[in-house]
Amino acid sequence: MNICVQTGGIIEHIGAEKCYRLIHRAGFTGIDWTGLEHTLPVKTIRKLDYRGNCILEQPLDAVLEHFSEELALIRKYDLKIAQAHAPFPAYIPGHPEVLTYMTGIYSRAIEVCQHVGCPNLVIHGISPDPKEPEMTPADLRKMNLDLYEALIPTLRQCPDVTVCLENLFYRRPECGVLEGVCSDPHQAAEYIDILNEKAGREAFGLCLDSGHLLLLHKDVRTYVPVLGKRIKCLHLHDNDGIEDRHYAPFTGKFDWKGLCDSLRQTGYDADLSFETFAQARRVLDFDQALLLPWLTVLRKTGEYLRKHIQ
Repeated sequence: MNICVQTGGIIEHIGAEKCYRLIHRAGFTGIDWTGLEHTLPVKTIRKLDYRGNCILEQPLDAVLEHFSEELALIRKYDLKIAQAHAPFPAYIPGHPEVLTYMTGIYSRAIEVCQHVGCPNLVIHGISPDPKEPEMTPADLRKMNLDLYEALIPTLRQCPDVTVCLENLFYRRPECGVLEGVCSDPHQAAEYIDILNEKAGREAFGLCLDSGHLLLLHKDVRTYVPVLGKRIKCLHLHDNDGIEDRHYAPFTGKFDWKGLCDSLRQTGYDADLSFETFAQARRVLDFDQALLLPWLTVLRKTGEYLRKHIQ
């Protein structure tokens, strides 16, 4: 069970060499690689300015060459790429061509993961959008299943990669935080089971996001048992129950004991990964010299979480 940290929030501030060196020095043995996610920013997709602006449009050899120096650093510092995150969103209301484009991007990302030895790729599903009120739950269900099903041919060619759905939230100004796709554990389990049956293997799983559970006031002790072995990776972070802060554990209100107890009961034995980019940015904005001790404390926290899960 590797203890991993997200590279986002760090690498763009201090560069790849220093990022991976400090992650290694802090004692982490793995990373949540944001290299793929950063190839296509959210704002670029939302502005419909994505074509020609993402390296994942290129052939696989060109993509691997693009990342070759960074991948060499990851190997140099003996870090496992435990999971990666694909760009998002997959869909913009009124623009179905975005979904077609993003399906191609996700297929290439799966191929990259296969070649670099990354077992889990997190791909966000599609949640309701206030700009498209006429879309029914049945419409959303079909759109999500169609999105992931379209990736099955690529996953059959990439047998070492699992696509992980994520429990999501979304916002409406008049209502605040609302339940997004897979926030209901029974829906998440149903999607994963349907897709795995179609794929003929465990090609799909769940990335359990602790911060999103808290924002939606979900009981981790109720949520985790429904998913059980379908949980393949984690986004570990904390918040105040109001905003998606992406803070380190025990700096917010999340039930960490409940998480550890629940994961232990399901037999979870995959990696632990912190998605703490926002707090990493705050540390770096204050003093870069603070990054190593902060990372070290985060890694030690992971050791205690691992102890209580195992």
